[in-house]
Amino acid sequence: MRSKGKYIIKGALLGSGIIAISDILLQWFDYNKRGDEFTWENYDGKRTLKNSLIGASLGGGIGYLTDELKRNKENKNPFHSSEYLKGILKDEHLKADSKFYNNVLKYRKKVKEKLSNKFNAGLVNSPEDAGSFHKRTAIGSNYDLDIILPFHKNYYPTLENMYNDVFETIEESFSSNAKITKQKKSIGITFYSQDEEDIHFDIVPGREINNYDLEKKLNLYINPNWAWQKGSSAKSKVGIDKDLMVNKPKARRIVKLLKIYRDRNQLELPTTIIDQCVVAALSDENYGINKSDKNNLMNSMLFIAKNIKNEKIIDLSNSNNNLSSKLTDTQKFDIASFLIKDVNRIKQEPNYLKVIFES
Repeated sequence: MRSKGKYIIKGALLGSGIIAISDILLQWFDYNKRGDEFTWENYDGKRTLKNSLIGASLGGGIGYLTDELKRNKENKNPFHSSEYLKGILKDEHLKADSKFYNNVLKYRKKVKEKLSNKFNAGLVNSPEDAGSFHKRTAIGSNYDLDIILPFHKNYYPTLENMYNDVFETIEESFSSNAKITKQKKSIGITFYSQDEEDIHFDIVPGREINNYDLEKKLNLYINPNWAWQKGSSAKSKVGIDKDLMVNKPKARRIVKLLKIYRDRNQLELPTTIIDQCVVAALSDENYGINKSDKNNLMNSMLFIAKNIKNEKIIDLSNSNNNLSSKLTDTQKFDIASFLIKDVNRIKQEPNYLKVIFES
């Protein structure tokens, strides 16, 4: 929650509490002055509630004004957006919590070795890293690991056989200390720890279409929504997704900043949309790359706001996949409005950049 909301809520609670206690004491004083006993039977609770609501309104208003005065004072001081954003990225660096990071690497090695040993004969390549961890766009406060299993095109008779075999192997190998779940295209492994955060993996089995080494294309099995339905398949251009951030350090920084912004503001904005929209926004065909992270961030926010309203955002790795299909029209409108409002506020008030990253 942002500071303005915190100030308003704190002020409202404080104002309501002070007025409520004052009203109870005042009622007691009035009865005592008349020589009558003040009891819960003659206590006027409705009066206290009415007055406490007035107190909450006054307290909330004072909280709002307090935040405005604080912000106006801060705006008079010089603000260096580059240093501020650099600090956020440093705090969210994967190695900021070195103990947890090393633990993640330990589990990754364990999972990949198990999968490699089990499926060695059927794999085109060893299990491959993918997702934000591979693209170097993961943030320390919220990340998991994606691992792709690229099988030879003739190794399994069907994609469903492939998926179920991988699931059963994972369940047999790790279910004693992890939760194993069937997901839409992947298999989830969540290792629980009493001392640290949970560690999650998404294992994506796929069967090569022609020559995976050359084309980096796979057929994936799609789990049905209901038990009585049949599964389906989808073609995925794995190479496009894995190489999306290659030689794009500025784009990687903005993707990470937008993930942090999304999480701290509880926006239902899929990571895939962030990834692909940032790359498009910073391309020469659109805004291009600016020296300033702040400008690149704002341009990417505007690009997402503009494009998320469209009926379709085509997935670069699968032209049949509409990235915005999981969002309702209301969600799209709310996300776009939220982004545009914050960009406009930053343009008017540079210090507001700090507000949008408040947690």
